Amino acid sequence: MKRVSLFFLIVGIILIISSSSFYVTGSVIVESIFLKSNYLLFAGIFSLILSFFLNVKGSLEAIVIPTGNLESDKKRTSVAMDEYRNSGEKSYVLVSGAIARDEDGRVKKDAQPYQIYKELREKYGLKPKDMIIEGKSNDTLENFLYSVKKTNSKGINQLDIATNKTQYWRFKMFEKQAKEEGIIGDSFNIRPIYTKESFGEFLYGVLALAKDYFRIKSSDSLVDASKKSTGSFGNFMKRFFKRD
Repeated sequence: MKRVSLFFLIVGIILIISSSSFYVTGSVIVESIFLKSNYLLFAGIFSLILSFFLNVKGSLEAIVIPTGNLESDKKRTSVAMDEYRNSGEKSYVLVSGAIARDEDGRVKKDAQPYQIYKELREKYGLKPKDMIIEGKSNDTLENFLYSVKKTNSKGINQLDIATNKTQYWRFKMFEKQAKEEGIIGDSFNIRPIYTKESFGEFLYGVLALAKDYFRIKSSDSLVDASKKSTGSFGNFMKRFFKRD
């Protein structure tokens, strides 16, 4: 998309410069030349506008904070907001994770996505229009699928995910599979905003990567894989490593 935008930018500049060379006055013949210059000028302005539109559309992105345990959430929120400030506040901030509710259906105030949402509002001054709350996912695969579903509706084709290296490997694995299944287009891209990763997080991440790999390979699709429970082995890993 950036190459196409650059092409129209260059064409627009050339056309506008070319049109200026025809601005002369005189006979009827010159008037036809003047008319030609107007066509070049209008075409040049149109190319510049189209270039701007393509550039804006192609740069739409979301900075994703996948919720996990409290320690991970703090690190992810911090690096995500550093990236948000560096982006010139042109990105959405997407909070991904299931929102716990009470028996009456009201959001629990201690729910991690709600706490992050509150911090983004009060500490960083974000407005609701700047944020996307995913609200359903219970693991990394669902983080990916539900986040893609939320961002596709807004024309977003890039996710910058606040995460450590091993979880990012899992997101990239999901991205590759999603492209093969046609869930996302080839232009869709995931980039990392890395947090520091402890040795325990690394071990958990490697095991989780292997678990999700076999989870996908034993399923017909990513959606089908997301319906499969992590099982006793997955729950054991979460308790042992105290991970999300």
